[in-house]
Amino acid sequence: MRIHQVALREIARRRIRTLYTASSITLSVALLMATLLVGSAGQKDLTLIIARYGHSLTIFPATTYDISLQSFGIGSGHYIPQDAIPGIQEVYEAAIRAGWEKRGGYVLDGGLPGGVDNLQPAVFTPRLYEETTVNGRQVVVTGVIAQEEYKARFWWEVDDGRLLDTRDEVMVGKVFAQATSTRVGDVLEINGRALKVCGILRETDSPDDYMIFGDLGTVQAAFGKPNRVSLINVRAMCNYCPVGDAELAINQKVVGVRATSQREIAEAQHRIFRNVTGVILGLVVLSLLIACMAVFNMVMGTIHNRIREVGLLKVLGASRWQLVRLFMYEALLVGVIGGVAGYAIGYAIARFVGPWLVSGAVIETLWWYLPFAVVAATLASALATLYPAIHVSRMRAADAFRAL
Repeated sequence: MRIHQVALREIARRRIRTLYTASSITLSVALLMATLLVGSAGQKDLTLIIARYGHSLTIFPATTYDISLQSFGIGSGHYIPQDAIPGIQEVYEAAIRAGWEKRGGYVLDGGLPGGVDNLQPAVFTPRLYEETTVNGRQVVVTGVIAQEEYKARFWWEVDDGRLLDTRDEVMVGKVFAQATSTRVGDVLEINGRALKVCGILRETDSPDDYMIFGDLGTVQAAFGKPNRVSLINVRAMCNYCPVGDAELAINQKVVGVRATSQREIAEAQHRIFRNVTGVILGLVVLSLLIACMAVFNMVMGTIHNRIREVGLLKVLGASRWQLVRLFMYEALLVGVIGGVAGYAIGYAIARFVGPWLVSGAVIETLWWYLPFAVVAATLASALATLYPAIHVSRMRAADAFRAL
């Protein structure tokens, strides 16, 4: 009978002991998998947030500081002249170009490849916010330049109808449409103007869900605000563009406006999450080491109970290497069992706990984590078994029988 057959027979004969030995490794691997899966989902969610908002600026009138509807110019009487946008854009582009040149003409961590000469102009999307009553409800009507807005808000989709395209139409947010039973084709009376609903936006979990969107010129005319915008959203057309430099330049050089960026906040959240995940992973790896110690103690006890079997194998001519292989085969089988079970349990924990820990995170089925779990468990089991196997292989047959 071959050594691996002896190992399989021993595993089958001592099922309870095998499962008990594998349990500590299984729990540690399960915690490791759950942490990696939840961490991966959280990092992906934060990366999407940074990709969506991180390299953008919002430019407000300088006299609005409170975080409310009035900070968008609604009812405050503070606006940005629309004809000031080209000057702001010139300052912005110069700052971005200078920032790239300062960094050697390349973005080191991704973004647009090439250098300063390949820099694409940013998308400037002015908005005018005004409050009014539509269908008996207070609502914010937003004037936009449609084609530019779609470049900045590339995630916009419609549940029904189509995106805004002409001056005599409006597009409504999903929540507003549901609250007022508004449908595509309805005509809304907005400050004395009859505008047809061309589409209903898919819900985005943002203030856009509660708004009505119309052509900027049409909304300006309807509310008597020609050449006025409430804010300007600026979307850089490259990841990792030096928007911080542009923010500082606008605040220093353009009178009457203030620029803010969400990139620093998003990146700070990203770093905090990454650091917390790293600490948790460290604790989980420590638990895996503790599991190795537990397996080591169990293997030592098992070998002591099997000392007669070892002596008999010695008498039958088993070499030291064959005895080491016997116990190592058993350890590898225990590791495979622990790895597969640990991955399954860890995935279940991640699916249950993940959405609670990281709101909105989607736990993906990452199958390449399964071989990683099996390798980690097998390595831990093998390391825990190696010394006891070498120790018992050195024992003489006579000493093995004398020890009983």
